[in-house]
Amino acid sequence: MNVLKLMGVAVVAALLFTSCLGEGNNSFSNSGFGVGAVSEVSYKPVLNTAFGALYSPAITVLPDVCYYASFEVDLNSPENANAVTNGYYMATISGLQEVVKGSMDFYSVTDTATLLNGKEMVITNMTSGGYIDKYLFLGVAYNARKDQSNRYRLFWNQSTLEDTVTKEDGISTYSLFLRAERASDGSGSTETSTSDFQAFKIGDVLESVMKKEGNAGADKFNLKINYLSSINEKDSTDLTWKSMRIECATIKPNEKK
Repeated sequence: MNVLKLMGVAVVAALLFTSCLGEGNNSFSNSGFGVGAVSEVSYKPVLNTAFGALYSPAITVLPDVCYYASFEVDLNSPENANAVTNGYYMATISGLQEVVKGSMDFYSVTDTATLLNGKEMVITNMTSGGYIDKYLFLGVAYNARKDQSNRYRLFWNQSTLEDTVTKEDGISTYSLFLRAERASDGSGSTETSTSDFQAFKIGDVLESVMKKEGNAGADKFNLKINYLSSINEKDSTDLTWKSMRIECATIKPNEKK
């Protein structure tokens, strides 16, 4: 299970959880993202999260499906006495929702002066939800009509990877581009602020960069996620982009993921 390699929301939460345990609290509850899997030890369906693998007999998770859920774990319960041996924590899991997967494009060059099509959307803000089992979770805020649905594509061109990496504040920074478009227009005439979370299967490429940067002696690097923030109403080639940086830990030689 690949977790805690991105120093984002999930990692901060995990660190807070660890400090609480140090103060004698032997149970915890939280909400977060996870990826369904089958335990390599018990062969039970588990939800891999930033806190570890969680199992609940009351819910069903499917392998390689991404979820958002609330969970509670009692470390003093008899079921968790052998958590290390079992390969999971017994948990109460509620509010399980599937997270839609966005598309990854590792081969195309994105033209930042040209709209993909007439349905491309402006993104008002972005957040990172962490990196778990090869999936990067991104939160996207935008203005939309009721019941509007969208498609998301994350570009990270591998053919120009070495040419496009830059140094920002002395740290290697890799630029990616998130582009969104309306799949359906929704109803009504009024737009309101809303948000989506999407999961992008970026792991194979990301972990190769983690190893490359680690072999070069670096402890960390950045992913810079660029997104379209405004379109000039009078000139559709006049596009403004903003970005969000995600700090990533490297994988050093002989270090396990």
